[in-house]
Amino acid sequence: MIPRLILTLALWASCSPCSGREGPPAAPTHPRARCHAVRYPIAVDCFWTLPPAANSTRSTSFIATYRLGVAAHGESWPCLQQTPEATSCTIPDVQMFSMVPYMLNVTAVHSWGVSSSFVPFIPEHIIKPDPPEAVHLSPLPGQQLQVQWEPPKSWPFPEIFSLKYRVRYKRHGAARFRQVGPIEATSFTLRAVRPQARYYIQVAAQDLMDYGEYSDWSLPASVLVTPAK
Repeated sequence: MIPRLILTLALWASCSPCSGREGPPAAPTHPRARCHAVRYPIAVDCFWTLPPAANSTRSTSFIATYRLGVAAHGESWPCLQQTPEATSCTIPDVQMFSMVPYMLNVTAVHSWGVSSSFVPFIPEHIIKPDPPEAVHLSPLPGQQLQVQWEPPKSWPFPEIFSLKYRVRYKRHGAARFRQVGPIEATSFTLRAVRPQARYYIQVAAQDLMDYGEYSDWSLPASVLVTPAK
């Protein structure tokens, strides 16, 4: 009798979808999280994705928290989400220039249980500004082209936490971009441009002190260089 009961329970557990319950996936799915400081030092923004589980039909909610330090017993605070189903959160009030890492904990709450991922980071190491904005091109006399741009609006204090820039340009029909920089100003004059040629120019930004990485390139700006009258 006992062996038959055990066999019956085992068959029932293996057929949990038949009873209206979802069982765990064959391989647990953990959130894949990353963080960037695009608004340094105001906040750190974190994002994550969750690989879909083959046998899951219900929505997943998330609990995101962070702590300063890797010790498991340290005090944790909520990483701010708009909704429990959101796949992003914000860490406000970043502690600057601390060599003690932050630890982000993202826990996915499934119908069959929970799965968690941990992401350690130091804010200065994950600085990545948004691309520069308002790239403007103005032809100048003497086969010159003036390039002007603005810091990204998401960068809160450009006059205090300065940025440096790289400029890349390409003449229409050329095989590849050429690049100049770093440039600490928000303008650059490109010399010896060809008349009657169209140029495409993009700008990228990085923290002046080399923290983190360069932004993605800005949207391309273009202009047709006409001969000076």
